[in-house]
Amino acid sequence: MRHAVRVESLRVRLGGREVLKGVNLEVPEGSVTVVLGPSGVGKSTLLRTINRLLDLVPGARVEGRVEVLGLDAYAVDPYWLRRRVGMVFQIPNPFPHLSIYDNVAIAAKVCGVARSKRELRRIVEWALRKAMLWEEVKDRLRDPPLSLSGGQQQRLCLARALAMKPKILLLDEPTANIDVSNASLIEEALKRLVREEGMTVVLVTHMPQQALRVGDYVAVMYDGRIVEYGRVTEVASRPHHPFTKKLFSGAAS
Repeated sequence: MRHAVRVESLRVRLGGREVLKGVNLEVPEGSVTVVLGPSGVGKSTLLRTINRLLDLVPGARVEGRVEVLGLDAYAVDPYWLRRRVGMVFQIPNPFPHLSIYDNVAIAAKVCGVARSKRELRRIVEWALRKAMLWEEVKDRLRDPPLSLSGGQQQRLCLARALAMKPKILLLDEPTANIDVSNASLIEEALKRLVREEGMTVVLVTHMPQQALRVGDYVAVMYDGRIVEYGRVTEVASRPHHPFTKKLFSGAAS
């Protein structure tokens, strides 16, 4: 099995507090790996070590090894890395002064994946289709993104990330602040991206039900550590760690 991401003995300190405490994780290529746990256990911090967003946090200290696409993530150009690792955040963040079309096109332009206007239009349509948004916006591509609902804006942000043609897609609680209908569309989009495009997805969530719906593998986090890892169906049906047992029984918060 080939791994898109490999994390070994990862420790992260933020503001003098140890947030990650020796994390080990392998993310298989072409899968959805869910990082599952309650708020404050280090899930988002783990995600941000993969694309080096912690570089932008003053005083952040990262120890251990993070490999992305077979390379030491902390030995390569971070901009090179981020062009290959797309990210969608918890709060939809479209660029308000750009049109729906340009919100997606700008990612392709910056990453240099389109050589002509025709190819750019093709990539924008492809990304919007993969985000399951094309049919809703194809006749209003020049409208501002804030004319969309919150859930549509989040799918637009997904399309923007996809327009980079990343190898890996990171998502930090992408459905936490949108309605059930849009959340379901995002979940379906993620499964299709893996099935049809061979993309590797790492999804942070606090919802065990979402892990079961979407995930191939699950890493359960608690107190800055991964306490259980495996195929999501196996972990859910035969959990070993006491916290995992509570989590999948619905007793953990």
